[in-house]
Amino acid sequence: LIERGTGLFPSGMVAKVAETFFDANQAGKALAFRLPTACGFHTFRVMESVLKRYWDVVTENTKRPEPETIGKFAAELADKKKGDIKIVETLKMIAKLHRNPCIHPDVALTEEEAIGTLGIARSVIASMLAVIPTPPPTTSTLSADVTERLLQAGPPS
Repeated sequence: LIERGTGLFPSGMVAKVAETFFDANQAGKALAFRLPTACGFHTFRVMESVLKRYWDVVTENTKRPEPETIGKFAAELADKKKGDIKIVETLKMIAKLHRNPCIHPDVALTEEEAIGTLGIARSVIASMLAVIPTPPPTTSTLSADVTERLLQAGPPS
């Protein structure tokens, strides 16, 4: 958890949505150090990064909604009849019952709630990742399989 929080999330996620790397690792550290609210916060940031890429794919790069919140993305996807209805409805539920309450300063997650949040987020992230293509490698990027092997190996000794 401390060294590779990305392992909490679906494999291949970082290769498809590189911007999830930092927050996925922070979510793992927060869980390891028993900071459940921080774990939830970083988990939602991971989900939001994947959601932005999902939006780009299923709407064929239509301008993103303002503000870029889970609830707004879900409502716009529903209005445009884009994306998988199961994903859209799950996003609506997550926004209303989990993400929105979590951002209030008077709300603190328990460890059980943080683990539940990870489970819910991981499920919808996996569904969104299924339709997000892996970006083609460039001269400055590693292939998805090399990236994943490096992440699994952890830091050098």
